[in-house]
Amino acid sequence: MAGPLEGIKVADFTHQAVGPWGVSLLAQMGADVIKIEPPEGDGIRYNPPPYKNGLTTTYQVMNLSKRATIILNLRDLRDQEIARKLVDHCDVLVENHRPGFLDRRSLGYDDVSKTNPGIIYVQSSGYGNRGPYRDMGSVDPYGQAISGFASTSGALGGLPEGLKQGSHIDLTTSQYITAAVTAALFAREMTGRGQKIELSQMEASIALGTAKAQEYFVSGQNVVPMGSAVQNIAPSEAFRAKDGKWINISAIDNSQWAALCRVLGQVELAKDPRFTSNAKRVENRIELSRTVAGIIAAKGSEEWLNVLEQHGVPCGPYLTYNQIRIDPQVKAWEMLVDVEGHWGRLAAGGLPWRFSMTPGYIARTPYPGHQLPEVLHELGYDPHASATPQTVRLLNQYGR
Repeated sequence: MAGPLEGIKVADFTHQAVGPWGVSLLAQMGADVIKIEPPEGDGIRYNPPPYKNGLTTTYQVMNLSKRATIILNLRDLRDQEIARKLVDHCDVLVENHRPGFLDRRSLGYDDVSKTNPGIIYVQSSGYGNRGPYRDMGSVDPYGQAISGFASTSGALGGLPEGLKQGSHIDLTTSQYITAAVTAALFAREMTGRGQKIELSQMEASIALGTAKAQEYFVSGQNVVPMGSAVQNIAPSEAFRAKDGKWINISAIDNSQWAALCRVLGQVELAKDPRFTSNAKRVENRIELSRTVAGIIAAKGSEEWLNVLEQHGVPCGPYLTYNQIRIDPQVKAWEMLVDVEGHWGRLAAGGLPWRFSMTPGYIARTPYPGHQLPEVLHELGYDPHASATPQTVRLLNQYGR
């Protein structure tokens, strides 16, 4: 089904997770994406596990809905020429190598914009194009650590921990790429001019942590790891019910705190001088948490969730993936979809938006190299006469 970016062509020179996922979101909105990989392939094809029929599931998920993945050896001048011709036919180029990688191959913004002045050129690196970290590589855990993001996560009183969910900073940076591209396309519509966009994993992580940074700049106190608890709200943390399941309960203001006290059967607790304001509850959070935890442990999680919801107290269960797979809300809103791919069926997150007229779609990840003859033909080349010997071998291997 057509998406809002139908007709937009994207040259995807990305690898690993940051760039590929950002470009995949553009593809899910209807953009025609061609991914360019080196002969040895994107490293995320092979690591980390798990694998599905010989290819990492991460690679398959990060490249959903792209039309083609072609193999070009950018160290070879002939393949550079093919890449340049491809880029000249595109609206957007996205790359996430270390600064200078494509410049050294005559595919930097200065070169590309001479022949394609309307190009939206996105360069996403670990730390940006200036400063002492410019030439350093980055991975998600270190990106979380060096930006201060990881300093707020971890067990109460324990060591800091990075968020493990899906390479959190990788995917956040990916979303910034997607947002930047759509904004630049709008600007081009208004002005007729393309532009270069620079962003980095580190600045994306710092931008995501703005609220926590402001807490430090105002109070002078660093946010410290507190497990499931929130530093400036109490109660707001995980509590274990009688059935062993964890539920999260948050009382952000006095009205919610009073409602929680009624549900707990402790109306007088709302009047306790230690707990009459959020500031006092935060100050006395240990006593408060111990009191609430003892009461929650007396009944099952479903019973608590039902009555908490009835009284307007923010709450929710901690679901695992096997539970999410069968959750009625997930099914009703198609938050997970099954995609038939070259490596079998894959369960993927559904479209994260709902456009009423241009919904977009999720399609399978292209087989690396399979579409190279098709793309070369579109560019006016004889596939077997124009590619490098190394690429010809891949054409013979993958061409169908």
